[in-house]
Amino acid sequence: MDFAKLIHSIKKTYIQVIRSIAFYPIMISLGLFLLALGTTYLDRISVGGSIIDKMPFLKIDDENTARSLLSSLLTGLITLVTFTFAMVMIVLTQVTSSFSPRLLPDLVSKKGSQVVLGTIIGTAGFIIVVLSNIQTMPSGPKVPLLSVAISMYLGFACLIAFIYFIHKISNEVQIGNILSNIYHTTRYVLDRELRSGSYHENWEEGEKFHLVKAWDSGYFDTITSEEFLKASRKTGMKLRVLVEQGTYLLKGEPFLEINKPMNQEIQQILEENVIFRHKENIKENFLYSFKHLTEVAVKALSPGINDPGTAIHAIDYLLDLLCRLQELRGQKVVTHKDGTAAIIYAPVRFEKIFYFCTSSIRAYSSQDVAVQAKLINLIAKVSKRDEEDKHKSLLEKELSSIEEASAQEMKSQHDIAYIKALIQQARAKYMAGNLSANKQV
Repeated sequence: MDFAKLIHSIKKTYIQVIRSIAFYPIMISLGLFLLALGTTYLDRISVGGSIIDKMPFLKIDDENTARSLLSSLLTGLITLVTFTFAMVMIVLTQVTSSFSPRLLPDLVSKKGSQVVLGTIIGTAGFIIVVLSNIQTMPSGPKVPLLSVAISMYLGFACLIAFIYFIHKISNEVQIGNILSNIYHTTRYVLDRELRSGSYHENWEEGEKFHLVKAWDSGYFDTITSEEFLKASRKTGMKLRVLVEQGTYLLKGEPFLEINKPMNQEIQQILEENVIFRHKENIKENFLYSFKHLTEVAVKALSPGINDPGTAIHAIDYLLDLLCRLQELRGQKVVTHKDGTAAIIYAPVRFEKIFYFCTSSIRAYSSQDVAVQAKLINLIAKVSKRDEEDKHKSLLEKELSSIEEASAQEMKSQHDIAYIKALIQQARAKYMAGNLSANKQV
């Protein structure tokens, strides 16, 4: 049991480390530090000088010139590091206050900014090593010629990286790009799920399953499918998840069902492969994106921000994603090559996601005609994709809620009449779409 917990902790730590904002800066800085040691060694054995002799335009053999050049570079790089970190903090603060704190993990995990930070910090460390070896090497030239030449080119690389950083950070802070990244990432994941053929509306297992309670508190994030499949082949274990991905679980709460009696080996497999996490990653759980887009829309509609254009932008993306989600019917089943089940996930509840998205936005936009019109348009278009009338009552209730809220909150009778007309048009299109679908059947 202790070994299983250790493996589980290592996996969680590994995921946190590689997604940390400090991971790439540390790795790049370490690499450049090792490069500095290597070039210094080549300079000590005069190999570096021999290389530079073939490129005399790179040769700086005067100690004072080399020291002044490297000192200036080091001072400038320290300034760049300070400015870069300040820009990162400003961007993260602005995103938190203006959009949603749930967007921070995606921004922090961007590799481009981390590479820029690592390049600048690593170059500063490289130059410090080179400076410490001017006139202090026990053998070889007084000036480490190869190291000084590489320092100059690393300085140019840092300037280019900083220009790239300014361009990148100015784009990432734009809400349009943030929403677009969320949308395209979710669209890719949803399309992959739709093509996978892993979803089944009526999947049943004849075996007896045993209830497993959560052994820790946290957000159920995902299951490492490949590793669990290997363990499942050996033990014959099948796993049925009782809650949706992203659900917060308390320790001791009903969580899973397995077809084998619980023992130490089974418990170890579960603890190693069922991941609890406190961060929301869209690539591993596409349901988070609906929450993120909804939170951005609600934040934009708040009195402090008052940006209905951003809310409309988010609703447009939600419309497309909800239509795709509507096609994802049943529950996901991860199977072995012979078709037998290994992991049976809980069904994706479209009704719940749709209601939380539309009701949250409706509550904050009941006085905004443009946003209300977008919501009505969303419901009308989603209803057209509801060919089997599975969500008819939900869609009708939401239209009625919009009509009721607009009648109570809007002050202009003209606005109220306009919203009622849009709702009647949406209902007419819905009924017309269903009639034509029934005729085709």
